[in-house]
Amino acid sequence: MRPDGVRSRAALVVTFGLILSGCASRQPVPEAGPIETHGPATPTTEATPALTRGADDDADEAVVTNYTPHQWPDPERDLWSEVRTGFQLPPNTQRRAVREWTQFYATHQNHLNASLARARPFLWHVVQEVENRDMPTEIALLPIVESGYNASARSYVGASGLWQFMPGTADHMGLPRDWWYDGRNDVIASTHAALDYLTRLRARYDGDWLLALAAYNAGPGRVDAALERARAEGLDDSYWNLELPLETTEYVPKLLAVRRIMMTPARFGLDWPTLENEPRTRTVKLPAQTELAVAARMLDMPEDDLRRLNPGMRRWASAPDGQMSLLVPVSRAAAFRRQLAAADPSRLVSRSTHTVRRGDVLSRIARRYGVSVASLRQANHIAGDRIRVGQTLQIPRSGTPGEAPPSAEPTQTYVVQSGDTLWDIANRYNIDVAALRARNQRSAASLRPGQTLIIPGSATPPEPSSYVVRRGDSLWSIAHDNDVAIADLRRWNRLDSDGALQPGRSLAIDGPAPLPDFYEVESGDSLWSIAHRFSMQVATLRSLNDMSAGSTIRPGQRLRLQPAVSS
Repeated sequence: MRPDGVRSRAALVVTFGLILSGCASRQPVPEAGPIETHGPATPTTEATPALTRGADDDADEAVVTNYTPHQWPDPERDLWSEVRTGFQLPPNTQRRAVREWTQFYATHQNHLNASLARARPFLWHVVQEVENRDMPTEIALLPIVESGYNASARSYVGASGLWQFMPGTADHMGLPRDWWYDGRNDVIASTHAALDYLTRLRARYDGDWLLALAAYNAGPGRVDAALERARAEGLDDSYWNLELPLETTEYVPKLLAVRRIMMTPARFGLDWPTLENEPRTRTVKLPAQTELAVAARMLDMPEDDLRRLNPGMRRWASAPDGQMSLLVPVSRAAAFRRQLAAADPSRLVSRSTHTVRRGDVLSRIARRYGVSVASLRQANHIAGDRIRVGQTLQIPRSGTPGEAPPSAEPTQTYVVQSGDTLWDIANRYNIDVAALRARNQRSAASLRPGQTLIIPGSATPPEPSSYVVRRGDSLWSIAHDNDVAIADLRRWNRLDSDGALQPGRSLAIDGPAPLPDFYEVESGDSLWSIAHRFSMQVATLRSLNDMSAGSTIRPGQRLRLQPAVSS
């Protein structure tokens, strides 16, 4: 979900992978035969599907002609069956876009299977919340389109989590984000927020779920403008009549394509798995700040597995205020609660202490123990840099003075942008310039666009705030209203000096906009101009796109700007 209707294509490929099914207490319904109706089916051994092109379809589709209909289990026992029996949206199977996306899902089963696996720990919770709000159970399939049911998914434009919340929308819906925690990646919290937001959007559009879904993707402002244009042309207020960004025109058809496959999976060569209709995970409230490694030992499970269930936890421990919960395997939840109740809260997180001496400053203490200044401030509730001689500081991770423990905090990297200075970068990451210079040594002596710097034990900087361009806006008015320089707006958003602003475009207004995965070559572009625009070296651009020194580019060609990420 993003206000500008733009989504990472790399993320979309992963997104295309999940199909859910299960909600409500109903009798098992067998999959229909070669036509999409429901009727009894005689269980037989399913033969190897034969995919053919359906002559009766408006769009070319790979369908199976000699299949045994899928026998769905009792919805009271199978979660996928429950989702399937709660469908309410109009299927729109005659729409070419729905058929084309059906074809995509049916022929990309590797993505589907990966998404199904990712959904298993979370699906029961999502379905419960959907049913509690009397929503169509197709809504439980929406994270397939959004993130491939990947609670850690993050797009290049800054959307994050299972439901792909943008920072501004997350703030609007009350999802907290700080150094310790990002509610967008908390499956339970983000599901509540997403469904609340969809409920509001549905009310805004007089109960029209397709318009609500379009607004969830592109933002209600864009949908409102598209409705006005449609009415001016004498068209009715139907999603299918609206002129919307490509991402949004494909958004609803993708969801309906997943719905269509779920109705008759064997018809499209899919063998649908079963999933017990019971929770696989439970939330457990933490009594105090708790280190994830300590919790993992109590749960007798790998820390990495615990982190995958709780990607909202951004650090090695929960926040110091103690108002946090963990999602844990249901079979271990009761024992975990008992252990937490019996535990000494001071032993739930590893700490060492440092007594402030004359001449100490936070940045020097942080370097000494291999932690960041931000984590020192958070652990000791320090708002600024003032400390006093004799004060005892809690060190967030145990460490020996002079050496950073391997597990202290992971380093991060930053690609230098045009106009950056060491002070800018250090200030953005809330670290000391000396620490940044020391960690990068020679690299920091002379900065150049495209150079990669290592950020020592740092907190991820806040994502840049964004502003959606409205009709009549200018760079001057946006800069003036947000108290920034026009030059910074151009640099952060990689705007040409003569480029016109388009209504609906999202601009970063307090820091560099994230680098997109791809760039489409325009007339007049050269490798040098593209590399300069995105603050990278020509050699890097060539390497990312497997281009030799003599390779040429042409308008319309898509160039990769970031390394491909495997799912």
